[in-house]
Amino acid sequence: MTGKPPRILVVDGTALAFRAFFAIPGLTDSDGRPSGALYGFIMSLLRVLEAEPTEKILVAWDRGEPTFRHKLCKDYKATRERMDDDLRVQLPWMREVIDLLGLSQMDEVGYEADDILASLAVQGADAGYEVRLCASDKDLAQVVSNRVRLCPPPRKNDPIAELGPEEVKSKFGVLPEQMAEWQALVGDSSDNVQGMPGVGPKRATALLEKYGNLEAVLSKGPLEEKGKLRENLEAHGDTVRHALQLVTLVRDLDLGPLDAMAPKTRDLLGLRNFCEQHSFDSLAARFETNPLSSADKEHPSDTPSPGDRDYRLVNTPELFDQLINGLQSSQGFAVDTETTSLQARKARLVGISFCWEEETAWYVPLNLEPPLRDSKGRPPIEALAPILANSSIPKTGQNLKYDAHILERAGAPVAGWEFDTMLAHFLADPLSPHNLDALSLRYLGLRKIETSELIGKGKNQTTMDLIPIEDVSRYACEDAQATWLLRAPLEKELASTGSKELFENLEMPLVQVLQKMEAFGIRVDRERLTEMERFLSRRQLELENIIFEISGQPFNLNSPKQLGPILFEKLNIQEAAGVKRVKRTKTGYSTNAATLERYRGIEIVDALLEYRHLSKLRGTYVEALPGHIHPETGCIHTSFHQAVASTGRLSSSDPNLQNIPIRTELGREIRRAFIPREAGWVLVSADYSQVELRVVAHLANDPALIQAFQEGTDVHARTASLVFEIPQDEVTADMRSRAKTINFGILYGMGPQRLARELKIPFQEARDFIEAYFDALCGVRSWLDRTLAEAREKGEVRTLYGRRRPMLELQSGDGRVRASAENVAVNTPVQGTAADIIKRAMLRVDSALSNSKLQARMLLQVHDELVFECPQEEVEPLSTLIKREMEGAADLVIPLRVDIGSGPDWASAH
Repeated sequence: MTGKPPRILVVDGTALAFRAFFAIPGLTDSDGRPSGALYGFIMSLLRVLEAEPTEKILVAWDRGEPTFRHKLCKDYKATRERMDDDLRVQLPWMREVIDLLGLSQMDEVGYEADDILASLAVQGADAGYEVRLCASDKDLAQVVSNRVRLCPPPRKNDPIAELGPEEVKSKFGVLPEQMAEWQALVGDSSDNVQGMPGVGPKRATALLEKYGNLEAVLSKGPLEEKGKLRENLEAHGDTVRHALQLVTLVRDLDLGPLDAMAPKTRDLLGLRNFCEQHSFDSLAARFETNPLSSADKEHPSDTPSPGDRDYRLVNTPELFDQLINGLQSSQGFAVDTETTSLQARKARLVGISFCWEEETAWYVPLNLEPPLRDSKGRPPIEALAPILANSSIPKTGQNLKYDAHILERAGAPVAGWEFDTMLAHFLADPLSPHNLDALSLRYLGLRKIETSELIGKGKNQTTMDLIPIEDVSRYACEDAQATWLLRAPLEKELASTGSKELFENLEMPLVQVLQKMEAFGIRVDRERLTEMERFLSRRQLELENIIFEISGQPFNLNSPKQLGPILFEKLNIQEAAGVKRVKRTKTGYSTNAATLERYRGIEIVDALLEYRHLSKLRGTYVEALPGHIHPETGCIHTSFHQAVASTGRLSSSDPNLQNIPIRTELGREIRRAFIPREAGWVLVSADYSQVELRVVAHLANDPALIQAFQEGTDVHARTASLVFEIPQDEVTADMRSRAKTINFGILYGMGPQRLARELKIPFQEARDFIEAYFDALCGVRSWLDRTLAEAREKGEVRTLYGRRRPMLELQSGDGRVRASAENVAVNTPVQGTAADIIKRAMLRVDSALSNSKLQARMLLQVHDELVFECPQEEVEPLSTLIKREMEGAADLVIPLRVDIGSGPDWASAH
């Protein structure tokens, strides 16, 4: 394998600090000191460090004093507001934490941070490095090249985007080498740099494209252009030349040798103390002792390189025998598979890696020539299968459900799965990345070999079976070793966060249940989907003709720029709807679904909304689902994910079956395409009845809500009766609808403004309704207040079973951020507890099915619903079993209730 060039990462510290300050305003530590910018800065910096394996790292700063540009122009940046004192006081702490992280940092007298980044970019590229500039300032596009990429800081779990020459050209319309001239023409209001009057981004691009460079624009433009542009080009050439001096970055600063940027040893104790001093308790836990290298060294520069570790490619019978003996005598081991695809059903197994000692890992290739055998003549799968199936030998993995699928399909089903590092970290810290690269860097200080270094990216991507075995071996052994070494620190995190019981008794056992469900899959009637596609296509054509007839012209229905003027200028639908203020975006009229809902009842709008709904159904389900049908099984094998939603809810992909609509006839028609696998079988649906409201009744211990459930009455009608202070038999459908809206709305922090919008009633009426609701259900109001108070005090919320979600945003000074966090703080204990309950139910049902003689299979989990298939004659005993196990999954003050149905397809069963 040809190694990739070494990398340099240069971070614009000043820009990152400002970004963090405005993202988390108002947060203070236990001593009342501002800390939001500091916290956001550290988190953003760690996110960048974890995502980008790098040999040299430096953070550059502005000095906060005049530079050479101020000498050229006394008004340079004169319009900028003074730095907020709350941010200024946090800057020294940011510099302190950089030192503790072992990173280099610098500022330069007379220059800006951008000049440092630009100079290091040129110096690094000339020295053969790949350079990544972590900054969002467009000025730095000037130095982008094949070796230099601009990488804006990512948001939370978003991947880091890279801007190369093509991306710069696509975004700004010019090449990197033209960026300074383009900026000089456009000017920069944020820096108070005057450009050419009347020339914006598009015209600047056109001028440079026409004339080639700035001097040609200024010399030839006055001769060839016309009107006001010609006058401006004649009159303001010197202004633009002066602007060019201001916007051009300095690229030749003498900043010392690049070797000085090599990261040093992290001061783990200092980092923990620092975080504790600033009340960053969750951050302090991240800086634990590194088990990979010596106890006082965490940074990857101090860990052994892969070549220094004992990585063993098993390519002889003797080595294979040693591996088998070692596995059999071990107290447990980590196992990882290398395959040709991330989709388990499509992947072919290329090799298996193992680790059970700190320094040694093994790789067994399945594509060796001649084929590998042990001393008994057995091929790898035959020799390893008994060990993998031995439940008394604990196995550790990273996303082990995938490996379980792969090994089972290869003929080596695994028993004894005990520890999944991805799930362990998800429970301990649900808001951080859980991939192996991020965990290895965070806990082991190990910058792993990137998958793309082996198989490439995009069009040039290949597969593992085509990579030299020696290279795959090194990569695979590193994966297995990292997985094995991660177990100890993650066990400690599970214990310290109170997540151990949930991990061991719920999430880990659920892995095998989900694996079985995914392997079974669910059959889909391709012909029904084809018929539905034809119907939807015809209906969309009808709607298109209706829309064109009303508008009086054909146009692109998917183009807001074309649609907006037709609706709001030609047809004036706002007048018909009584809307005084038409919503606009930066590019024109808003025509999104939320906006158009305000105009529902107007024929063209109704047709548009229906057209869009049909387009979504076609693209997301009707046309997409057939592509997911496996050719061998005739079934769809969705993948369930345990480590995505912070509430603990399962999600699914390939395809996502969680969001198929059920309240519309077309949504139900899609569900009719899901059918049993065998003749004489039916589908059975078991759905919790109002499980989240029952959880609220339990958590709030509200007498009125509890009584409604205990009496088995219509809980929404009972709520309406209490709120409107009338007998329940006098409650109208409209009253019940309002009560239902608020019953569910409280789970998502619904206030009077949203309630007024939902119910189409005046704001004051909505506010009065909410007040009456809380007066009638005082236990719910007390619970909400108590939940928020505890969340603010502890910085987290938990479900009934101990699942945690950090809630630092509650301390934000930004009202919008804080309000959103309050909604999450209320919703998480409810939705998270409901998610835990259905997971507990799945374990109970799976165990009961395994101990029964029924042939039934559990196939899907969709929110509060479980879907099964069974022979027609098993419907009654299966329903009895399901009801017993699901209703017994939680001990609430009011019992759970499950509604069960069966039929020839999913829609009929629900």
